[in-house]
Amino acid sequence: MQVSQSTLILGAVVLAAGAFALGRETAPSEARIIEVARPEAPAEPDEERPTMAPEATTGAAPRAMGAAMGSTGTMGAGDLQADNEPAAIEWTVPAAWRVMPNPSAMRLATYAVPRAPGDPADADVSVSRAGGEVSSNIERWAGQFAGAEAPRPRSHGVRGLEVTLVELEGVYTNGMSPGARPQPGWALLAAIVKTPGMPYFFKMTGPVATVHAARAAFNAMVDGLHTTG
Repeated sequence: MQVSQSTLILGAVVLAAGAFALGRETAPSEARIIEVARPEAPAEPDEERPTMAPEATTGAAPRAMGAAMGSTGTMGAGDLQADNEPAAIEWTVPAAWRVMPNPSAMRLATYAVPRAPGDPADADVSVSRAGGEVSSNIERWAGQFAGAEAPRPRSHGVRGLEVTLVELEGVYTNGMSPGARPQPGWALLAAIVKTPGMPYFFKMTGPVATVHAARAAFNAMVDGLHTTG
């Protein structure tokens, strides 16, 4: 019996159709993609950044400084600076002076000196530590006093430390503080102490009579300086 070519072709088509139908019966009726929820990866912690101290009004680099007080409240010592310089000296605070909060991050310590009778304000004593030449700092202080005579610094040694004293009198303009009112009849008594690191600055400003009355206590504090350790 002869089978025509058309019959063979028809049979192949029927077989292919059957195979396709059989495949659809064994496969799912619909192709679905099921997304499985994945737990989110924990967020990376932010990089820890050092906290900077408030910038001083002079525009100097910020420094991390704290109150210079010992446990008894009578000894002062500079805290670590922003550049990790350890404290180099200690001093005894005069008993009559009051320890005050530091109004600026540039200060290591602040003291109030009781006013002399008749004076309008207490004197302010600041202790700081910074760079710069002795002469340039003295010139800057002189620029804060209008009508003052040229400063005549005096230097002497205290237990191996070089100390430079300077005094000024006149109209205190406080050139470092914009908007400050001039204060006639004020004085400055300051000491610059050279140390192995940056120098220390002890600076008392206030009415003339108060500063003069506190000169002996100021000088005793400076002459009592000693190195730490």
